[in-house]
Amino acid sequence: MSNLLTSIGVIHSILKEATAGTRPTTGYVKIPGIIENTELDLDPDTIDTTSYDNLKYKSSVPGLIDTSSIQSLTALATEDEDAETVWDGAVDDYEAGNAIWLCVEIPGKSDATYIPIIPIRTGAYTTSVNDKITIKLKYTVNGDMVFAAKPTAYAE
Repeated sequence: MSNLLTSIGVIHSILKEATAGTRPTTGYVKIPGIIENTELDLDPDTIDTTSYDNLKYKSSVPGLIDTSSIQSLTALATEDEDAETVWDGAVDDYEAGNAIWLCVEIPGKSDATYIPIIPIRTGAYTTSVNDKITIKLKYTVNGDMVFAAKPTAYAE
């Protein structure tokens, strides 16, 4: 049996494309304080093809993949807005016309997951009585995920 993966040491990072249409492989900026990310579900819609010939079961074919739902990372809020600064910098880069890639690295895996995204500017904090304060870093997916070698270097 292979080793189980844990969330200890997972790295989330983000970067704009330096060359249009080419996913960057180095220079990603780590997003500090991430404590959760939503499941990324890119299942295609189902198109019903049931006809009067179907006597027992409905039939269907895969349709389009809907990437319009909002995904998010949850980050710990800090006085200096560490995560928000990185995230909103990526929003600025996107608004300037650059494509943005989110990278998720899981220790124990030889590759990383790269997700082309449209980042959304940060909003209000989430607060609860007697708890940490967090903020959602929201985005939509705008292309196919890529599984490839982990970044070789990070921006300082």
